[in-house]
Amino acid sequence: MERTHMTSTLAVFLSALCILSSRCCTPASAMTMKEVNFTYYLHDNFVPPDVTAVAVAGANASIMGPSHLGDTIAFDSVLRETASSASAQIGHFSGLSVSLSNPQEKFILFVLNITLHGYSGTISGSARFNITAPTWEEAVSSGTGSFRGVAGHLIVSAVSFRNGISVLKYDANLILPDHSH
Repeated sequence: MERTHMTSTLAVFLSALCILSSRCCTPASAMTMKEVNFTYYLHDNFVPPDVTAVAVAGANASIMGPSHLGDTIAFDSVLRETASSASAQIGHFSGLSVSLSNPQEKFILFVLNITLHGYSGTISGSARFNITAPTWEEAVSSGTGSFRGVAGHLIVSAVSFRNGISVLKYDANLILPDHSH
């Protein structure tokens, strides 16, 4: 009787081992991830009639003037493939920017809707950064569509600011679940 019990236990163990090694019941934590990198350009226009950012809160809030704690800017900026305003539009970068105690420091909440290189969906995130720095990072925390399950960061650098029009370069460094398996 004891030998039969031992044989049954061994058979169950070996069966479980075969099932798990066959990958038919792969745990979610074993999902493979892929790295995705691409570059795009944000084009902001502060000159009417095609304004892409407006001051929505603050005692003396303005887009171009000095900022104070709590000044809030709402934006819906155009995303393009290159720094040229003639390049293809690939999406929008929307959200809020809030001035902090140091007038050069900003807090930003954003969602970008983008279609590029076979990917399409939204990417959301936030950051605290100094607008006078040559580059800064913005954290990516979630996404939809092709970007569902995304994590990563965006490296931002200023390309130009002329006549009320600014262009920022974004290098996206993302990790996505690989749904092709």
